[in-house]
Amino acid sequence: MDLALDLFIKLAVIIVFIGMTSLAAAWALLRGFKPGAVVLTASLGLALFFGALFFLVQSNLKQDTLPQFRQYFNDGWKANVQILNQRGFSKEEIDQYYKDFYQKFVYYSFPAWLLLSCLFLGLLAYYLSSAILSRVTPRVSKPITFKEWIVPDPLVFGLILGGLLKIVFPENSPMDIVGDNLLVFFLVFYSLSGLSIVSFFFQKWNFSAFMRIITYTILFLSPASGSICCLSILDIWFDFRKLKSPPVEPTA
Repeated sequence: MDLALDLFIKLAVIIVFIGMTSLAAAWALLRGFKPGAVVLTASLGLALFFGALFFLVQSNLKQDTLPQFRQYFNDGWKANVQILNQRGFSKEEIDQYYKDFYQKFVYYSFPAWLLLSCLFLGLLAYYLSSAILSRVTPRVSKPITFKEWIVPDPLVFGLILGGLLKIVFPENSPMDIVGDNLLVFFLVFYSLSGLSIVSFFFQKWNFSAFMRIITYTILFLSPASGSICCLSILDIWFDFRKLKSPPVEPTA
């Protein structure tokens, strides 16, 4: 019963967040914003809501919320330890995994994961809002297909900055943690963009739904998963889909 109630509450919270984000996306669409700006508006609106909610809770509580925050990740780590134990990892390997990965790229990088969650919900809100509003008013166009998304080229400097901070500053220093967050955010962000490039070629080569599922599974579960991110970064210079290049007008 407690599990069912917990799932119901989490589902209700997700629905509320999606509803709020969709309202922000709908407002941006009716104002004539471009798709990228709509996603950004919806994502930032949700991020600001999270920030306001955090400060509101913090101001109303007499104790610091940091211990509860740490406990949340400690519980998550304990669940990971059970999985690693079942897979035969030794205590030394598990401790090293915690130090080298979980602590740096999950616990300290929580702000990046939160922003990525906002970005994902903003993208979902764009598709939901534009799909509905485009049927209601001609002011809103149908949503662009996922394969047409293009990442603005200057965003690559965020990834470069994250790498530079990791190189220049000592490990686990404040600026090193900022670098971790930048790397997590932009690596996942460019991986999502890489999926749009993969989707473009799947459609171009007429891959069946079955072949697409198999290929996506291989890309995610194999060492080739990093190639999706690299593909998106290389697209800055090579423009694999030729979407950035203006069409050549026929000469008279």
